[in-house]
Formats: sequence, structure tokens, C-alpha cells
Amino acid sequence: MSELRQLAFFVSVYRTRSFRLAAEQMGQSQSTLTKAIQRLEERLDLRLFNRTTRSVEPTESAHQLLSSAELALKAMDGFEQEATLLSSGQMGAVRVGIIALATETVLAPTLAGLSKAHPSIEVDIVVGSADIYSDLANGLCDLAVGDEVNFTSSPYARSLRRTRLKEENLVVVFRKNHPGARHARSVRDLTHFPWAIPSRYFNENHLFRALRSQVPADSLPRYRLTSLTSCLQLSSTSDAITVAPLSVVQELKRSLNIDHDMFDLTTKIKLALFSNAQNALSPAARAFQEAAIQATRGVRAQK
Repeated sequence: MSELRQLAFFVSVYRTRSFRLAAEQMGQSQSTLTKAIQRLEERLDLRLFNRTTRSVEPTESAHQLLSSAELALKAMDGFEQEATLLSSGQMGAVRVGIIALATETVLAPTLAGLSKAHPSIEVDIVVGSADIYSDLANGLCDLAVGDEVNFTSSPYARSLRRTRLKEENLVVVFRKNHPGARHARSVRDLTHFPWAIPSRYFNENHLFRALRSQVPADSLPRYRLTSLTSCLQLSSTSDAITVAPLSVVQELKRSLNIDHDMFDLTTKIKLALFSNAQNALSPAARAFQEAAIQATRGVRAQK
């Protein structure tokens, strides 16, 4: 009998607290399962369960070994699933949780590269979840793309793996020939104009604390919009001012009537891709990660 099979029996007995129920669950006779556990205990030179005629209780050794056993079984399941996909020539599917800002900065080039490299892959993008790190840790998505600063304060940070994607400056954005920007020397000089801020970034993203510290508390923001693109469009047609990643502004300056300035902003946007540290990446998840890294390689060098 394989060692992994013995681990599966061990986990089943641990969870059910019963050799009879575990045998039924595993589709084995009780004597077969009992002998397998005995052989496992002999091989490990550890007692895993205290047995009586009425109960089965895991020992302290069993408690400590459970997590490793489950990880080994998960790894084997992932290996078999990946082998099945590879043999059929398919990549499978990946579900990605992503903050709204990332959809406007890294998602399009990532999907463009992914579709060329793996045209059969299925991708499900979930934008704007209340907590993408919680979703990832609890198995609601395979990957997440979010902000590194928010990630470090997440209670799930220790259970997740981080791959840095993109770091760049945020700039102040306004329409060309804006009446105040020409003579402004700092953000404070623009506080008497309306500001348009993507609401989720401004309220929840720690990167914007530095911006708020430079202006009167009641000055920002006046307009809260759900998307960065909407803020930029508003700034291009009115006196409203916004902030945005430099690469987005440079791209949209070709089509929008906008200009930008660094002023005294010291904030940066830092996007990264996250995965569950306890799980191996599926072929589809690994392909998405490689496409995201490739798509942001040029921008990641910016400091």
C-alpha cells in the first residue's frame, strides 16, 4: 500500500474519530484501514491514535502531523490534475480576484499576452471584492492582484505568497490650460479646486495617507467615483483634479485633454500578484502569473 494512501487513511480517521466511519468513507474494510494505520505508526515509530472500545482520540503527535499530511495529499491531487490537463493539451481555468486599479494598469496587457501563449485557457476575473486577500486565503479565487501596502496590513498576509509586478509614481492630473495648475507649486495650492478620487483607493489604500496629510482635512475628496478612468475623463473636461499612476496618464494623454505634474507627491502604487502559500499553482494559474510578470517587466524597473 502506498505511503500517500496511508496518509489519506490517517486524515480520514483523524477527521471522523472512527475507524469504522473512516473505512466507509474510504471504501475499504475496517480491518484493511486498521492495518494501514498500524503500519504507518510502526514506520513513523509514533502512536497516532489512542483507541478504546468506545472512542478514537488523536495523540499530540497526530495533531502536529495533520497539516503536513493534508498538504502532501493536496500536492498529489494537484500533480494528478496537472498531469491530466497536460496529457489532454488543455490549460484548465483560473479565477483571479483583482482590485479595480489593477484592471486599468496590468490586466489588459496580461490577458493579451496570455491569449497568445495559451489560447485555450479560461480566465474568470472578479473585480472589486471587499477583501481579495480573504477570498484568496479561503479558496474563492486562485490568484489575486492587489496593492502591496494594503497586503502587509492584511491578517492573511502570512498565508499568502507575493510576486511583485509593478511599482510607479502617482501624479497629479488636470486638464490642459487648467487655471490653477500653471502657477501651483504644491498640492496645497490646488485645494480650492474640486478633486475627483477613485473612492476605494482613497478611502482604503494606505498610499493616499501621504496625499491627505498635505491638504486641509475637509478638502479631499469632493467627488468619489468608482473608476480611475471616470476620474480622468472628468478632469479632462472640467477643473476637477485627480491622481493616477504615471503610466496610465501617459497612455491616455493621447486621447484625453489632460496634463500632469509630480508636485510634492511622494506616494507610489505597488501592485503584486498573490497566491496561497500552501497550494501549488495549477497550470492555468502559473500561466496567468507568467503573463502578468511579462506584461509588467518594463514598468517594474521604474523606481
